[in-house]
Amino acid sequence: MNGHRVEVASRKAVGLIALLATGRDGERARQFLQDKLWGSRESTQAQTSLRRELSNLRKLLADEPEPLLFTEGSRVRLNLRKIAFDILVPGAANENDPREPLGVAEFLEGLDIPGEEGFEDWLREERARLSKGSEGWGAGPPPLFTPLPSHVLDLSQPAPGFDGRPAVAVLRFLNQTDDDALDFAAEGISEDLIDQLCRLRWLPVIARSSSFHFGPEIQDAKAVGQGLGARYLIEGRLRAAGEDFQLAVSAVDTETGKVIWSKRFDLPRSLANESLSPLLEDLTAILSAQIDHAEQSRAAARPATSRDVNTLIWKSRWHLNQMTRRDAGIAQDLVEEALRLEPENPEVLIQAAWRIGWSNWAERAKPRDMKAWSKLARDAMRADPEDGRAYAILGAHELLIRNTARAQMLCERAIELNPSLPLGHAMRGSSLNLAGRPEDALLSLRTALRLSPTDPFVFHTLGELATAHCMMGRWDEAIDLSDQSLIRRPAYWLAHVVKINALARSGDASTAVEARRTMDQACPGFDHNSIDWLPFVDSRWNIFFREGLQQALDNKNPGDA
Repeated sequence: MNGHRVEVASRKAVGLIALLATGRDGERARQFLQDKLWGSRESTQAQTSLRRELSNLRKLLADEPEPLLFTEGSRVRLNLRKIAFDILVPGAANENDPREPLGVAEFLEGLDIPGEEGFEDWLREERARLSKGSEGWGAGPPPLFTPLPSHVLDLSQPAPGFDGRPAVAVLRFLNQTDDDALDFAAEGISEDLIDQLCRLRWLPVIARSSSFHFGPEIQDAKAVGQGLGARYLIEGRLRAAGEDFQLAVSAVDTETGKVIWSKRFDLPRSLANESLSPLLEDLTAILSAQIDHAEQSRAAARPATSRDVNTLIWKSRWHLNQMTRRDAGIAQDLVEEALRLEPENPEVLIQAAWRIGWSNWAERAKPRDMKAWSKLARDAMRADPEDGRAYAILGAHELLIRNTARAQMLCERAIELNPSLPLGHAMRGSSLNLAGRPEDALLSLRTALRLSPTDPFVFHTLGELATAHCMMGRWDEAIDLSDQSLIRRPAYWLAHVVKINALARSGDASTAVEARRTMDQACPGFDHNSIDWLPFVDSRWNIFFREGLQQALDNKNPGDA
């Protein structure tokens, strides 16, 4: 740092610096840092501990001519341009090739924070990522997402089915109050705005799981717009205004970087859904008029819910999208508490159905074990028959219990209600694959990608596209798309299966064998019977994919086993 070394004695401080250094642009949300380093404590205690650790770090770095640690509302950031880190040490040189080290010291070797499972989970994931040859630390922190190549998804083209209209993306709203506990409120308001905008059937809306990747503040509107394929970005800031709150919202044209509209809205201190629903309706109509003066539509009001339930749902969504075992458990606890409070709330039911559905899919559950998923999705449909998400979630359930025709019907209804719903398009594409119609599946899967190109679950859609091409005998496309899926989820077994099949059937036996070895390392618990779990209407497709794997095994040399 500034030419000299800084020793940090506190283990929590070392962990805090590591978490920041590996974040995009050296930045993390306060809530993320609290969950990882003080997740075992109550929320108030965790906030106090983080503030104290940040204060100590500022004192340690106080003699520097330029600030190195920044706190901006709900975000904490390190100035990575001024700091170098000894967190990854190269091993000895390889005599055969001096450019290649023999090994790498373990990431943050010796650092242990007892009782903080969140930090340990994160540390294991980082070490596993580095051991698989991911980009090192020399070029700065790893990217937040890996952009899809243009031959897979051309973001310069409009989303299919919207008559060439430009897409809009809502960034995560920034909490600029002094209360860190309102981070989830700011994020929840922006999520609800996305839901409202999605009901404008003519307007393509990028999913929150992609748009929220870029953080709450626009640094480079053009770059963010290109990364999302969005012509317009919506940003917002929640601020304190005396005893109440104020919400400042702006719309930015990503091609020019100019703010085309902005307005401030007064909010009551309660932030209850009863007061937010009319505001979101007005804001939706204003944005609709600004983006396209020819058509205006207002989003339907959602049923009023209490602030406590809203907070539980917003937090549950956030934790589930972290895609770790610990966060999944937290998400389950939160949504179950919300269900106890308001068992007929459609938003609660949708979130509960999505959580349990994802768990059933990941664990390859048997049909008899999916009854709770079905019940929650049906209850959500009855609670709000106009919300396409419930139909898409039930459609996913019907797929896995082999009711393919009904799944297709439900997905069609989901898209009819909400044309901007990536899940509806993705599940429709999956249903067409399973029905043996891969050519028809391509448009739905590509539309899902276009509407949510950086979704944490995009590996699934890419895997389905790879499956469709493999079924059609397009081996190169299947291999490419499988690789794109595995970049995002190295342990996704179906993408491995498709890649091995495409390699073996294209005549590239040696690469197929190597791909099979890679799969064995990435998916140690994989069982060939898992292929039979795939609910193809025609079981010959299950046989097809099993045979491709067997070809790779048969081509192994006798000493390879």
